[in-house]
Amino acid sequence: MRRSHVWKVLCAVCFGLCLVVTVLRGPADVECPDPSNPYLQRREVEDNRLFDVNRDALQRLDIPYKYLLGSQSGTKRFLSIGISSVKRKKESYLLDTIQSIFIHCSQRERDELVVVIYLANTKYTENQDTAEEIKKHFTAEIAAGHLMVISSYSNAYPPLDGLKRNYNDHPERVRFRSKQNVDYAFLVNFCANMSQYYLMLEDDVTSSRNFLSSIRRYIEQYTSPWTTITFSNLGYIGKLYHNEDLPKLTRFLLLFYDEMPCDWLLDLFYRSKAQGGIIRYKPSLFQHIGTFSSFQGTYNKLKDKDFVEVVNPFGDQPLAACFTDIKVYKDNTPDNICSPGPSFFWGIEIDSGKYFTMVFQKPIDIQKIAIITGTPEHPKDTLKLGNVQIGRQKEQKEETCKTFTNIGQFENGTFILENIDHATGALIDCLKIQVSAPQADWLLIQKVGIWVRKEKIQNGTSPHDVSVSRHR
Repeated sequence: MRRSHVWKVLCAVCFGLCLVVTVLRGPADVECPDPSNPYLQRREVEDNRLFDVNRDALQRLDIPYKYLLGSQSGTKRFLSIGISSVKRKKESYLLDTIQSIFIHCSQRERDELVVVIYLANTKYTENQDTAEEIKKHFTAEIAAGHLMVISSYSNAYPPLDGLKRNYNDHPERVRFRSKQNVDYAFLVNFCANMSQYYLMLEDDVTSSRNFLSSIRRYIEQYTSPWTTITFSNLGYIGKLYHNEDLPKLTRFLLLFYDEMPCDWLLDLFYRSKAQGGIIRYKPSLFQHIGTFSSFQGTYNKLKDKDFVEVVNPFGDQPLAACFTDIKVYKDNTPDNICSPGPSFFWGIEIDSGKYFTMVFQKPIDIQKIAIITGTPEHPKDTLKLGNVQIGRQKEQKEETCKTFTNIGQFENGTFILENIDHATGALIDCLKIQVSAPQADWLLIQKVGIWVRKEKIQNGTSPHDVSVSRHR
């Protein structure tokens, strides 16, 4: 039978099949296959698995991983934190970094968090030894699914030797920064689909208290589109990404792994996605603590001047709302004082009569008050002349009180009053900071410590009467 007869028979069969389908399915439109279509023929002859853009180009890469500690949870968290680490020649800060993350989170915040440590040593025994050391100190966090430790395989890496010397870097430096790009790419790829957001940290940082809540509040109020938000002023520390951008970031780092340092690539990444400039949160939530670099153990004294650290608890935390008529600088709002976290209030145009008022949810009995203005980084932004007042009888709108009593003046930007007697301190509703004279410098309220009388806490009937320590 000649070939033309074969095609006629095939066309007749296809026509018959279409007719049967049309009769069975009714008048709906039916697209009949064309047996002469070369794309259909190639589909049958070639691979059964066709290329799919979403699956093959925009999803997580099939990179091999070795699970050293922990395993992936089926629950998608709010935040995953990725830390890539190699053994340092002089001093290690990894355990301190992990501890800082967990001790500065509440239990509720921990439940929304997973920390992934990517051990990037070329010697597998070094990865094993580090994993064992982590296990000794963080068994509970691993068991609860809050901490994972992984590595990959050397043969999964692209070439790291003989690369071009951009910026006239020494070959060893080129190898180090190129491998570091791949390390971060492998880490980012692993964390895809583990959480809503991904935060990049280094292995030598300390965290501020309740940093997760600070991140959540900021991104909830930031309504414009964004690719990268940074919560630190240094290097790769504190860079936040949407989960859906992680596969793209993985490929971006791998495509240009041998071109430039990672922090430069991270800047180019958000610009390539049409984010015009860096979006920064202040004060910084993370501080660099490393003294010796992971590259050849060189001395490194970098510090983030916008990080505000308070090591010890500062007073109790009676529930309150904060209000002011002082013009606020950027995101340093009054709520920063009334909410847990490291943030502070920062205002400009400080004139006589301006105020900052805390209105407590329930009347409290104050035993001690301590208010600190200014910081070592901004020593001039203190309250030069001002007084502190306590108020009673909340107004109907609950943004102030009807009556106030002056209890003291600021000295050198600080107000401290201890052993407040019952006659003065019993059951107050408001605490007000009042500016007494205009000043050219801005006003930064760093901490407001309120110690509630313990007898009142123990006899109270509401669970809110029990204060929670806060760091500021």
